[in-house]
Amino acid sequence: MKSADFTGAAATGVACLLAAVLGLAGVAWSAITLPTFWRQLPLEQFANRIVRGETFPLDQLEEKLELYRGTGHLIPCGAAAAHDTSIVDLAIARGRVDASSAIDADLERSRRSLLNALSCLPSDSYLWFSLFQVESLRTGLRQEYIRYLDMSYQVGPNEGWLAIPRNRAAFAIFPALPEALQSKVLDEFCLLLRTELYAEAIEIFLGAAQPYQSQLVSRMDTVPVKNRQLFAVQLARKGIDPHIPGTSVVVR
Repeated sequence: MKSADFTGAAATGVACLLAAVLGLAGVAWSAITLPTFWRQLPLEQFANRIVRGETFPLDQLEEKLELYRGTGHLIPCGAAAAHDTSIVDLAIARGRVDASSAIDADLERSRRSLLNALSCLPSDSYLWFSLFQVESLRTGLRQEYIRYLDMSYQVGPNEGWLAIPRNRAAFAIFPALPEALQSKVLDEFCLLLRTELYAEAIEIFLGAAQPYQSQLVSRMDTVPVKNRQLFAVQLARKGIDPHIPGTSVVVR
């Protein structure tokens, strides 16, 4: 065999060997991490449903969380994993608060979980809102915690399902918010109308936002007339006419 042929054959052999080694490494990595992804899937489903406002028994949440934590460390700073874990962890802490059985350790663990998740995913508006809630549950509302709520609005001003609990919580402390943040809260309520979440908007309008209805009505010129009309009609069925500009209703 000529020297050039031998060199070419050797190079080809090395390339094939390298490809085989990389292939085996990929299979090995998949074998290690695939259980993590499969185990994470139920947790991800739980987290998504929790974000949408669903609730689950504490024992189910704890089981799913424990199942994931056994393997979650295999993916350093996995953003999705950190997000899902913190959401389920917070749901457990909230459940214990509702059951009057929460302890400081539960809230502190949830706080650490949220901070860890935010270090991996600082653009997650739900996590910032959750951190605001946890800190407020731990020590009561403090002015420094409002910056977490503000961060939630900064990184996710149009967040669909998050807008519902966030808007309700923001109106509950509306006077304590800076003027710029108050404006974002008013705009978010209008977003609920533009996305036709009328039932949720009415619950907030007649609940946490009741003292600020006049400010909301004056901000509704940013909402299409059709959406304003449908909102006004549903309020009229409850015997309320908020006198929204551009609408006409008959109060029963």
